[in-house]
Amino acid sequence: MRCDQWTMAMLLLGGLSGCASAPPPAELVSARKSYERARTSAAAELAPADLRSARDALERAERALTGALGSIEARDLAYVAERRAQLAESLGKTAAAERQRGAALQAYGEVHLALRKRGEADLLRREAERSEDPGASSEAGRARDPRHPEDPRSPRPGRQAKTPERPRDAERPPRIVNWR
Repeated sequence: MRCDQWTMAMLLLGGLSGCASAPPPAELVSARKSYERARTSAAAELAPADLRSARDALERAERALTGALGSIEARDLAYVAERRAQLAESLGKTAAAERQRGAALQAYGEVHLALRKRGEADLLRREAERSEDPGASSEAGRARDPRHPEDPRSPRPGRQAKTPERPRDAERPPRIVNWR
């Protein structure tokens, strides 16, 4: 009797352990982790279509594991799901970097324009000071020197006058060069 009880207990344990489900393949576990990482990254906001594609591929892999398609099919689909999740995460990071780059270029343009306006305002202020007090400027001292002509901007004898530079439009935004 004792032998029959022992045999029966072993058969029962063997039967129960056979009914337990096998752990999912490593590829599926890796695909789940990749999808979660992509879902919590910038891809959720900046690359939702790619993230949705990764989710669909992961769901197909999950169905293949529980369905009749077999373990090899589930591993293949899990591999595809993992790569799509990685792609979605990368595209999200790229979109976030492009957004930062655009903001930096805009800030650079605003600072450049402000500095240019400030420089032009300083130049106008200095010219106004020179015209109000001609004795205080160094150019007025040179003008009184017999070796220099009366107006330092006038051409020397025998030379042609330079054409005056065209003033730049202060309202024109700065030109930003893209170096790629």
